[in-house]
Amino acid sequence: MRTWEKGMLIIVLGYCVMHLSILLQIVPHHIVWGGKIDSIEKLYLLEGIALVTMLFLGMVLAMKIKIIKPIFTAMAIKRIFMVFAVFFALNTIGNLLAETMIEKYQAIITLFFAITLFKSSQQIKS
Repeated sequence: MRTWEKGMLIIVLGYCVMHLSILLQIVPHHIVWGGKIDSIEKLYLLEGIALVTMLFLGMVLAMKIKIIKPIFTAMAIKRIFMVFAVFFALNTIGNLLAETMIEKYQAIITLFFAITLFKSSQQIKS
């Protein structure tokens, strides 16, 4: 396992813990989603989607590095990584435009994700 792969898994796990903490209202919801969450229902929806998305990314990453048995082909994993690379590139822009400092700092992490997922997708042989 490469260092960047360990780093990605640790960050994905950290984000899962963060999203779960927000869902359980341990972490205040006004510091995420640009401070625009105006109802608990919206919080549950957005954070639920974010948690499932991060769990999916973690699962695909674990498949790529053979921690778990792949259920996707190498080409599918490559495409999934490309989709996530674009998603995190756009998320980086959104984080830079956010009102809260915590989200502005997350732009560093999302940019790291975008770059490493793109590079990783290029290394997968079709």
